[in-house]
Amino acid sequence: MPPIRFKPKQRRSAISDDVKHQICEWSTANKSKRHEEIAKHFNEKYSNLNIERSTISKILLQSDRHKEVKFPALEHAMSLWVENVTAGGVILTDLLIKEKAKIFAEAFNIQEEDLSFSNGWLHKFKKRNNIRKYRIHGELGSALLASLPEERARLQEILG
Repeated sequence: MPPIRFKPKQRRSAISDDVKHQICEWSTANKSKRHEEIAKHFNEKYSNLNIERSTISKILLQSDRHKEVKFPALEHAMSLWVENVTAGGVILTDLLIKEKAKIFAEAFNIQEEDLSFSNGWLHKFKKRNNIRKYRIHGELGSALLASLPEERARLQEILG
């Protein structure tokens, strides 16, 4: 009997939306390329990723989901703001995210007709930036109640 050889387990790697978008663009620009060739191209370009042919197929099937954001400057500013706020220990709420987005949109001269900060926009923004809602337990949860009036006043100043 021949010896049983085990294939080493492949590590899964998260592929960002930016890379998925690049795959979709490169595929449409090079229509004659097979999915295997596309995978090889991006494995050479991004050596830290291990992209299989089947992954390329799935990405291209869902290509309508990998669109660029409509206002990249707003997206970038919001991403930086979220990083700074979460690093400071502030708990993000949906209302706070929407209000800050409106302030940034006004700063970037984006008209209200061009962009609505709907629940769908908020859901996709949170998904793109890996923002999750966490329940606070213990002392940290009760400490926030003590500073609630101060935070309300600060929020009123922010909102104008």
